[in-house]
Formats: sequence, C-alpha cells, structure tokens
Amino acid sequence: MTTDTLHRPTTVRELLLGAEPAGATDALAEALHEHGAVQDVLAGTSRLTAPVTHAVERELASVVDGFLALDLLDLAAGGWRRHAALREAARRTRNAPDSEEVVALANHRIVSGHSPHVDVLVDGARLGTVQFDLRVVFDLEALVAVVRQARLTALRSGRCLVTGRLAAQQIVLAQRQGRLELPGAVELHRGIRLLPEAPQPPASAPAGLTGLGEQPTVWARGRTA
Repeated sequence: MTTDTLHRPTTVRELLLGAEPAGATDALAEALHEHGAVQDVLAGTSRLTAPVTHAVERELASVVDGFLALDLLDLAAGGWRRHAALREAARRTRNAPDSEEVVALANHRIVSGHSPHVDVLVDGARLGTVQFDLRVVFDLEALVAVVRQARLTALRSGRCLVTGRLAAQQIVLAQRQGRLELPGAVELHRGIRLLPEAPQPPASAPAGLTGLGEQPTVWARGRTA
C-alpha cells in the first residue's frame, strides 16, 4: 500500500485514486473489469455481450465515483463530534462568546464505514445488486484543537495518517494511505459544530391576543383544511 503526503483536505476519490472525476471513472471501471467484481452478479445472464458487460461496469463505476466525492474532513468531523473532551469544551464555551479552550487530545482513531449498494438493471430488468464497502480510517497523533462557541475552530498541531479501502463484492478495488500535516493543511473557516443546535424558543403571541382566532387543523387526504 502506498503512502502519500496530502497537502490539503481532499476527497475520498483523490485519496484512493489520485484522480479527477473523469479519470476516476475510467480507473474504477478498469478495476471492476480486471478483478471480475461483478461476474457473480451477471453470471446467470447469458444474453449479455462483452460490450454490454463493459457498459454495466462503466455505469457502476460512474455511480460509485459520485459517492467517492465525500470530503475527508467531513468524515473526520463525524468522529470529533463524538469525542468526549471536545464535547465538554463545546458545552463550556457554547454560551461564552469570548471564551476559548485549547484541548490536547490523546492519540486516537476515527473509523468511517459505508456500505452502498447498486442495483444492476438492463432493459428495465433487474439482474442483481452489487455491494460496495468503503472504509476510511484516521489515525491521529499529538492533536491540539481550539474550541470556541461550541465549534472546533482550529487545529494548532497534529499528524494524521488516513487509510482508505474500497471493495466490491468483497473484492478490493483500491487501497491507499495518505499523511496529513493538520496545522498547515486544514482550514476550518467557520468551524465544525460539535453539539446539536440549541432549540429556538417558541414565539410568544402579543399580550391579550393569546388563542384569539385559533382554529383546529383538520387533515383531509394529506392536505390541511
């Protein structure tokens, strides 16, 4: 497995394939064909010619390529939102606009797993389903994070090894690692929200008008009357 340096947060596509969308579709279609990843799904259909099989593989590649547009930083953010130390800092700073907390985190791992599936249809007939498995693992070291107003707003230090793996029908199509130097590569802009949005209080009616003119809502065939 190769390990590259990632100079900025990137997509799962770039991590696994190092390619722009057009090139990624070609690479995925080639991998599906070389590994015979969809042969079991198509095996019971003798009427499929080689060109049709290639067309099916390319359509599958196009669909999966869209899924690989997932942003790596968004996947990591899902793990940070569950990190106890960051959530505690978020609670303390939520209602304190001028406060800031610097949180040093122990070495930790974030795992993001996804299992999309794609139905294969030819001339409207469903031939089967291809199951994909995507796994992205972040191994983080020496991470120092800044939390303001319940948001992760900066990463002052830290290293991250990202490992991605894509499989179809349990056959590995792509696997790759990348190193990310967090302070130089990550711009959080408005920050990553660490807690759910606080519910807004209901608007109060003007004094003396409470209940005036209120009518019950009657549902009729999915519409209000």
